This record gives sequence, C-alpha cells and structure tokens, in this order.
Amino acid sequence: MTVKRDLSTPDSGTAPTACSAPLGPWAGYRFDARHVFSTTSPHQRIEVVDLPAFGALGRAYRLDARFMASLADAHICHECMVHPLLLAHGDARRVLVLGGGDGGAAREVLRHACVREVVVAELDAQVPATIRQYMPTLPDGAFDDPRTRLVIGDARDFVDAALAREERFDAVIFDLTEADGAAAPLHDAPFFEKIRALLAPGGGVALQLGAPWFDGARVRRMREALRRVFRIVTPMTAYVPLYGTLWALAIASDLLDVRLDVRLDMPAGASDPSPDALPPALRGLRHFSPARLAALLDIAPELADVLGDDGP
Repeated sequence: MTVKRDLSTPDSGTAPTACSAPLGPWAGYRFDARHVFSTTSPHQRIEVVDLPAFGALGRAYRLDARFMASLADAHICHECMVHPLLLAHGDARRVLVLGGGDGGAAREVLRHACVREVVVAELDAQVPATIRQYMPTLPDGAFDDPRTRLVIGDARDFVDAALAREERFDAVIFDLTEADGAAAPLHDAPFFEKIRALLAPGGGVALQLGAPWFDGARVRRMREALRRVFRIVTPMTAYVPLYGTLWALAIASDLLDVRLDVRLDMPAGASDPSPDALPPALRGLRHFSPARLAALLDIAPELADVLGDDGP
C-alpha cells in the first residue's frame, strides 16, 4: 500500500523540538515539532514540520516562524472564507486568491461548479513548490485543475495590473500572511478600495482578521478599514487549533449579506439537509455546513468592542 508522503509519523523516533509563534504583542504559544524541511527563499523562511499533538495529520508549514496551516485544521479557515461568500453570490465565475500558495483556498473554490477561473496570486514560488512536495493533500490537485492560474508576484502589483486591464472578479479571497509584516499594506483602507474596484457587481471579499482576544487592536483596525470601504461587513469567528485561539474572519461587500443571502433548499422541518441533499460543493466538508453558519456569525458579547456591530 502506498503511504501518503505528507502524513506525519509521530513514532519516527526523531526528537521533537519546541516551535513557538506569536499570538499578538503580549502573547505567544508553542508546539513540540519534528523538523521535516526548511529553506530560505528570497522572501521568507519556509519550514515544514510534523506536530505530534495532531497525530497523523500533524504535517504543517511555517513562514518566518509563524504557523500557516496544518493538514489537521487548514480546512477551517479555507472553508469559512470560501463557502459562505460563494454561496451568497450564487454564480461566481472568476475568483481571485491573494496569497494562497498552499492551494487550500483554491481547492475549496474549485468545489463550486460555477467557477470558470481561479487566479492564485502568490508572492513566493517556493511556497507552492514546497507544498506540492511535502503536503500535496492540502491543495489536493488544485494547482493541476485547468481552471487554476498560478501567478507569482506581489499581490499589490497584480491588483494594480488587473485594474489597468479593467479585469473584474466575482470574489476575492485574502489568504495572506498576517497583517503586521510585509502584508500589512494589503490590510488597510487604500488597498481595500482597490479590491472594491476590482469586484464585479455583486461581488465580495473574504479575509482573516486575526486573534480578537490577543490582538484586538489590529483586528479592530482592519474591521474599521473594511467598514470605511464596504457597505456590509460581516465578521465570523472560529477556533483554529494550529493558531492556538479563537480566530476572526470577515466577509465584505456592497450588496452581499451572508446572513441573508446564503439559502439552501432543505427538507421541510429539517434544520440541516442530509449529506446527499447538500449541493455538491458542500459535500465532504470537514467544518463548514449550513447548520454551522449561524454559529460562525454569532459574535460573543465580550468581543463586541473588537468586532463591532455586524449590521450593514
């Protein structure tokens, strides 16, 4: 039997070492990890590690000493960013993923039969190359799908060039590194204005805001920047084990409201359709489901000062 090469081997005998990462300016966390691969590209340090805490799905990667995704839980953010937005739109043909070099967001986008093209604008060619070699089940063939176009280069340059060509996208997914580093200019109102101009009528954007408990000031700033640009900004929260905390995301649009526009035909009296009754795009998901949407959108009262009023 062929063993998938991206499965972790907790009993390999290799001694684990501590891998720490920041949660905000005053907090951090750590995992014990076994080193698999590392390299330094022209842009960043890239590491692949096995995390015994997650068992066989403990393969994860880090960029500049920050955990990005693991096989155990990468689907949480990808599913929550992609499916509510695309379901609310209903007919997204062109989708842009900013960052997304691990292919996880593109994988979820490609579940939707209406999608004709997904463009992944990734800064660092070494990221998809590393993922293909060491974590191939994360993209699960997304880079080989004929609808996928991988563009290597700065996301800002791509957006500027796309605007100059008068391109339009139905949905934009931010799958970038956190907003306190090189990607910081991509998380403020001037860049959000460019994204708004890049959207086709009825389009929307989904992005990660960060850790509302430990980095609340930055989360609040990003949400306020979105509110200055878009008419409707809807926050979500989900616990992401690899990040060690509750994580905030948001969907922004001038027309789409995921609280109202995500509708599925369900059997009478059922709170959630059976797996066979779900649209094909939602079958086999590991985290998101129509029944979970209300919970994702239900912001706890103690986070109201960070994530604010969720009305348009």
